[in-house]
Amino acid sequence: MLEIAKTPENQENILQVINLLKDVKKFFYRIGDVETEKKVSEMAAQISEPLYMVVAGEYNSGKSSFINALCGKRILEDGPTPSTGKITLLTYGEDMSSEEIDDHQRRMTYPLEGLKDIIIVDTPGTNSIIEEHQQITESFIHRAEIVLFVTSADHPFTESERTFLQLLKGKWDRKLLFLLNKIDLKNDEEQSEIVTFIEKNFYRLFGFEPKIITISTKDAYLARTSGDAEVLQKSNIEVVENFIFEKMDYDTKLDLKILSPLKYLTNVFDELKGVLVEKVSHCNTEIKSVEMFEKRLRSKRQDMADYILKYKAEIESVFSRLKEKVENFLNYYVNIRSTVTTKFAREKIDDKFKREVFGIADPKTELERIINDAIDYVDRNNNILWDMAHDYIESEVSLQRKINEESPKRKEHYSSSRESDKHVSLREFAKQFQELDGELEGARVYRVVQGGFINFVVLEGLAIAIIIGLSTLFIPNILGMIVAGILAGIGFSIYPLKRKKYRSEFVQRVDAINERYNNMVQFEFEKIIDRVIEDIGNRISSYRDTRWSEREEVNRQITDLKILSEQTKDLIRKSCHT
Repeated sequence: MLEIAKTPENQENILQVINLLKDVKKFFYRIGDVETEKKVSEMAAQISEPLYMVVAGEYNSGKSSFINALCGKRILEDGPTPSTGKITLLTYGEDMSSEEIDDHQRRMTYPLEGLKDIIIVDTPGTNSIIEEHQQITESFIHRAEIVLFVTSADHPFTESERTFLQLLKGKWDRKLLFLLNKIDLKNDEEQSEIVTFIEKNFYRLFGFEPKIITISTKDAYLARTSGDAEVLQKSNIEVVENFIFEKMDYDTKLDLKILSPLKYLTNVFDELKGVLVEKVSHCNTEIKSVEMFEKRLRSKRQDMADYILKYKAEIESVFSRLKEKVENFLNYYVNIRSTVTTKFAREKIDDKFKREVFGIADPKTELERIINDAIDYVDRNNNILWDMAHDYIESEVSLQRKINEESPKRKEHYSSSRESDKHVSLREFAKQFQELDGELEGARVYRVVQGGFINFVVLEGLAIAIIIGLSTLFIPNILGMIVAGILAGIGFSIYPLKRKKYRSEFVQRVDAINERYNNMVQFEFEKIIDRVIEDIGNRISSYRDTRWSEREEVNRQITDLKILSEQTKDLIRKSCHT
């Protein structure tokens, strides 16, 4: 193992990195990022292990051959086709051994002295026809503390290599050493051209030239197994060994141990910060959108309430026409002439009243029509409101998230029992109009006419009797004549008085019913409208409340992330100055 704690200062630095990684792990656990939490755990677990040197590159570039050349023995499969399907961690051991860690990793030991301070990691080749190989390699790169990137002289710096290097250097900022393999296939001039080509393209991508070591893993392996010193020197394998086993001293390895996870965290934090800021912006947009929709709901509610006043006016018109018809009927039929005529007619006064007042444009029928029209209007607009809510949730909320089970469903509300309930309620209130039933009102008018006729006959009969009596006595009696005249006058005034009284009572009843009916209509319809508006508002506002809570949580995450980011940058600055 790498002795990372030689001095108290190193102990303190390593401890601070370990504690930071623990806090970061808790943070990603809290926000539910399982993948990043796992990667942080892996880096924390390997911080006290030897340096992880990952050998990466395209398949058939010579990665496994390079490791075999280092060991002087063919411990890994190599060849022109994709041969490595697992991550292989090569560590120091007295004997050669191999054990499976999981489906994608294995650990091997080999008695190579340099492996005491370095773990060499062989990876599946990128740009392989086996897509899983690249995924396995990319999933391990965050653990790399230095990368030996092997490229082949016969096809250097390919497009797939450029993409992979952007992941290695651009995203994770890994320490990188280029190995240009298969130089045995090129002469010196060609080798120089290839090195220059790689340097220029790498500089264009990352702004600096990489360290490149040319090598022939084929010659190196042959030299190691045959003991040919000249071929060994020509292969340049010793230059690579000198770099990774000698030039990378303790301080360099310690810096890589400390800086690798910190640089990883810096990139992860920067990327996550952008995501969180975007989330806050999205929450603000959705909250504003919900508030705008709620404003539309309030406006629609006012429009519907105002429109209901139209039905109130129609109801008042029905009652006004009813009073007008009763007025005309009383004036025309409730008098002496009409009463006498009616006595000899087949149709009774009450039947005539029902026919002429309630028979044509029956007020009850008219009121039922108005109520039904109002119900249709409210139902139609309530459906429109639910459509608005449904479309809003789909367009403004559900594009970014799964549709919540509480989302409004048209069928649930359009065919629910609520509508039948409100119809029954309204029609129950409408029965109040039965106080003006045609049968009852006809009977009242009949009693008025019948009573008036009887009173008229009695009084007029008395007046005539008095006059006849006085005339038979041939004695003029002034008082008798006056009494007879008064009785006659009272008889003739009976109908106007009866008519006036009935009219007054009828108008009072109609006005009272009109007021109750209109108040009922306004109250009940506004209650129905408010209930629908409230239901929709509650559904919509739940999204706003969720976004509020989400925004608060994301802002807390941003605050925590800022603290962790500052701690990471402080440790990087501290490490660079030591």
